[in-house]
Amino acid sequence: MEREIEVKVLNIDLHAMEEKIIDCGGEKISDEKQKTIVINSGNHPIPEGLGYLRLREVQCDGRIERVCTFKEKKVNTSVRVYDEHTVVIDDMDEMLRIFKLLGYDRTSLGEKHRISYRFKNCRLDLDRWDQDTYPDPYMEIEGESREAIEEVIRALSIDPEQVSTLSIRELQNSKNK
Repeated sequence: MEREIEVKVLNIDLHAMEEKIIDCGGEKISDEKQKTIVINSGNHPIPEGLGYLRLREVQCDGRIERVCTFKEKKVNTSVRVYDEHTVVIDDMDEMLRIFKLLGYDRTSLGEKHRISYRFKNCRLDLDRWDQDTYPDPYMEIEGESREAIEEVIRALSIDPEQVSTLSIRELQNSKNK
């Protein structure tokens, strides 16, 4: 299990932010294409307050990694905190069939391009989803603590009004209102 502590930075120009990160000494660590499938059940849905289940396929440097993760939500108002329970899988289609047999019959697919940097002991992910999933680019800042994340926000001169703890699902719902 891995603990994830993060925030999103909304309403940014990805190219300008990437230049700023590089100028401030950020180190590029990956350039990925990701396919994410969120899974749930019509008969026994996973409570939103508990977390969510997903399959993810990551393509990077000619390699493909597939994982199944349950992101267990922890309560915190200033950052998003999840305990990630992850296993590596080799066949996403077969994993989906298993979940469907168990009654997890609802899926939603999204694809994104992610460029990641290491900066001040945090991971910065510059994300652009496909238009149907979420049309606006954003950056995630993931660190070991709220203080570490705040240090990055200050170093990159990010307006605190742009910082959000909303999940991608919550962002999608706010767009659809």
